[in-house]
Amino acid sequence: MDYSFLSESGGADIGQFIAGNASRLGSKTAIVDKQLLISYSELDLAAKALALELLRHGIMPEYPVGILTGFGAHHIVAQLAVVYAGATCVPLDPIRPDRDLELQLQLAKSRLLITDESCHGRGLSAHKIPVVVSRDPADGEKGVPGLPRTLPSDFRSHILFTSGTTGKPKGVQIHARGIMRLARDETCKPDSSEEVIGHLNNTCFDLSLVDTWVALLHGATITILDRQEALSPDIFARTLKERQVTYLLIPAALFRVIAAACPMAFSECKTLILGAEAPDMNSCKVVLENGPPGRLINGYGPTESCILALAHVITLDDVAKGFLPIGKPINQTVSYVLDESLRRVAGKNTGELYLGGQGLSRGYLDNPEATQKAFIPVSGLTCSGDAISLYRTGDLAYTDDANNVVWLGRKDREVKIRGYRINLDVIETELYLTGLIKTVAAVRAEPLGSNAPLLVACITYASPESSNDALLAEARARLPSYMVPQLVQFEKMPLTPNGKVNRKEAHKLLMAMLHDPQSRDVRDEPRAVLDLTASEKVLRVLWSRSLFTVPEEHIRLESDFFTLGATSLHVASLIAGIRAELDISLPVRQIYEHSTLHALASLLDRKKSEHAADDLDKIKDVLRNDAETLWRDIPIPKGPPVDWLSTGEGKVFLTGATGFVGAYLLFELIQSPEVRAVRCLVRAKTPRSAFKKLSQNFHKYRLPNLSEELMSKIVVVPGDLSQARLGLSEAEYHELATWTSIIYHLAAQVNYNEPYTATRDANISGTLNILRLAVCSRSKPLHYTSSIAAFGPTGLIREQVKELSEDDPLTPYLETTIPYEMGYGQSQWVSDEVVSHLMRRGFPAAVYRLGVVLCNSGDGVGNPDDFASRLLADCLRLGIYPSLPNQRKELLPVDYVASAMRLISLRNDNLGKAYHITPDAQSSIDMNELFRLAAKLCHVDLVGLPYAEWVERLRRADQSGANLLLKPLLPMLEERVYGERARWELYEGMARFKNDNTAAALKKAEGYEGLRPAAIDANDLRKYFHFLLGVD
Repeated sequence: MDYSFLSESGGADIGQFIAGNASRLGSKTAIVDKQLLISYSELDLAAKALALELLRHGIMPEYPVGILTGFGAHHIVAQLAVVYAGATCVPLDPIRPDRDLELQLQLAKSRLLITDESCHGRGLSAHKIPVVVSRDPADGEKGVPGLPRTLPSDFRSHILFTSGTTGKPKGVQIHARGIMRLARDETCKPDSSEEVIGHLNNTCFDLSLVDTWVALLHGATITILDRQEALSPDIFARTLKERQVTYLLIPAALFRVIAAACPMAFSECKTLILGAEAPDMNSCKVVLENGPPGRLINGYGPTESCILALAHVITLDDVAKGFLPIGKPINQTVSYVLDESLRRVAGKNTGELYLGGQGLSRGYLDNPEATQKAFIPVSGLTCSGDAISLYRTGDLAYTDDANNVVWLGRKDREVKIRGYRINLDVIETELYLTGLIKTVAAVRAEPLGSNAPLLVACITYASPESSNDALLAEARARLPSYMVPQLVQFEKMPLTPNGKVNRKEAHKLLMAMLHDPQSRDVRDEPRAVLDLTASEKVLRVLWSRSLFTVPEEHIRLESDFFTLGATSLHVASLIAGIRAELDISLPVRQIYEHSTLHALASLLDRKKSEHAADDLDKIKDVLRNDAETLWRDIPIPKGPPVDWLSTGEGKVFLTGATGFVGAYLLFELIQSPEVRAVRCLVRAKTPRSAFKKLSQNFHKYRLPNLSEELMSKIVVVPGDLSQARLGLSEAEYHELATWTSIIYHLAAQVNYNEPYTATRDANISGTLNILRLAVCSRSKPLHYTSSIAAFGPTGLIREQVKELSEDDPLTPYLETTIPYEMGYGQSQWVSDEVVSHLMRRGFPAAVYRLGVVLCNSGDGVGNPDDFASRLLADCLRLGIYPSLPNQRKELLPVDYVASAMRLISLRNDNLGKAYHITPDAQSSIDMNELFRLAAKLCHVDLVGLPYAEWVERLRRADQSGANLLLKPLLPMLEERVYGERARWELYEGMARFKNDNTAAALKKAEGYEGLRPAAIDANDLRKYFHFLLGVD
């Protein structure tokens, strides 16, 4: 066969090329549709006859002609006839109601409709023209002069309707040259005319243009596949082999289903392209390991860029790396990852993906406003600097080291729940990676009766043995706590016609289930008849009410509140419910310590009958035992630590890079010439998810885009701080220990509700694991970040200590203040004590006790999710604040903290000491002054209230449905821990922090002169409040 059309100079006249194929190939089979075999000459003749009928109606070039037929040969003949006539194909879906089809015909301004026998009787107003496939060989000798019409280079071959966000469909105008450039692409094109190409995709979607037009351009054979059969993996696999299908483009959602049930289904395909959405990595792995196709391709492309725009051949190496790129642009296509200012994003920084080239759509039919928003001119990207037209995809992406584009998720899939920004695509991706589920739709739901939005994952499981318990455990290991969704199992996931998960329908189904508990499918949970006590019955109702997505039938005596999906927010709701129903106030830690229905009910029964014994002594014993014993198995190195600034060193290991201070310290370190590389431990399963967390954290705090040189210094290490060897293999761990020159340990689990027992693994075990790493293979300096919370509420000390020295031991505070601290503060005391014990014996470490890190002094960006931001935002919104005399948070700018830590760490002679990273005593702002400044700078009236009255006002605001950012922290704010005083009230009269060691170390550091003051000032606060109030 003549492949001249593969040359770019061959033009884009798809009609002429296919007519030429018909002339050369003649009797070769073009289409197999069940028992019907159509040769290329028969196809050409039938298309020309129908084209002639269209021309008799006086159609002009590019006139939109509707096509409404069953799935198969008749539709292909109709499309070819329309193009032969120089008109535009408008494929319509016969399963849609007449009113939808009538609307699409009206939008296309089409009065002609090609139909087959099955659709000819539809009640549509357009003039209907029947499609006929002639089998008379004699007809082929007659020919039709003047057909096909010669087509211009910018010929519009198709109008494909996509669902519009306003309910009105948008007609995407497809150029024929977009189809041609894919047919000529080396990665995606069929290998030869001997290919058998499976036609599976709905003809109303652009994926079908590969099944049909690309196949005919290559002179291949199209075999029509039964779309219903595809839902039965075993039957579909058998059909592929019987039909000898060698080339197939399949929606990724359907691939996932088939791969799970029959991974060898595609073993005889030369080319298998996955489209429509991101493929599941586990499905790719199982197919590649069990009879893989010749090449498995991840194809990406919105309809606006014609079928595919980027492609990547998937390998087991990709699977091992933990992420699948969408690849590089295909033939005559360009892609750019740009920031909000439409400038290129360097390296692995996140930006929005823009597409251009020959596949770019002409725009939306008769919708100039939508076209102008989506297709924009961008200058400065080409050598000439001239503006080029690009399509704004709305997808977040970055470019990896091999220059492949990596898709991260949709911009418009970002929601805000409980003050956190959450990308729903990230949740779905991580749940798919567990291998436990078949399909998932992550949604934000606001059912009636819930005073806060819910984060829910609607799921179908891959196996009957899968369970919510196992999936929740995986989700908690992969995602930050605020991104762990509640799980609702569907019997069947709704899908779109092209096989994607239909999230809108899933959301509707979920809402129906939540509003009608009787509709929930609980058949898999046998309803045991339980002889419940009164407390158990009340708790069962409160649990279901708090969790909302869990039916009472799923709650048994042995059920665990947190295994069912509870978070700290659910704890707050439960405590409020217990107080309202039973008039019992529980401390938060007792929910964690009595987390089963039976255990918590038994505790409530004891509370009713007797006053709970004071357990402060028990808390002291646990903390004392940990502080005095855990450090003893950590060896003290005999020689000096590595001079990390010496030649060949400068290799940093950093934990906590996905936090606020950690992000800025990482930014500070990679800009330092003495640092060659920074390996960042990130709690994740794969490098892809680890890097995604890191990238999203940089984006969250609006850090500047990094150059490729700086990005190349960053290496992510997926692992788990709380696990032995940090969750790494023995070989990986020892390589890391040998490679590392210096360690910065910033990671900590910060939760103001959880007791010490809940934070122990992350904060205590994590610190012990880092200490072991510091002395494994060779001795390395360790810079450990603690907090001033390690001193507890020092206002309680009878002797009224006025100043706290950096060199003073923390041990005495166990008897006076630490028992009244929250679990996080107690874990900081234990970790600080452990490191201090070792430092006094010669361990090469330094301790940095930080105040409250509020914002970046440059642009005011802070952490909108921390306690200070939530507190200030809610107080400004409600117009009230707690009057807290002589209390301070020791506020700091994050850029000062990062710079100070780096400068102190430059010299190993600064090891062996603790450093208070706090403002000078004279510059520190107390809480009441902070609220007065907030009122002045934000031009709002703030009224100071006694603490108890302020908390009551918060509670009433929450009950009235206010989106209270402090809601998860209400239990901590309400809990009485010392007589009638709540924990926060105990900080009245707190001591001041001396920072002599810090001042001395900084003064001898090179670059100290350029360091800004430690204290937050009014100018910093003005920028911070502008940021805080601008956070949507």
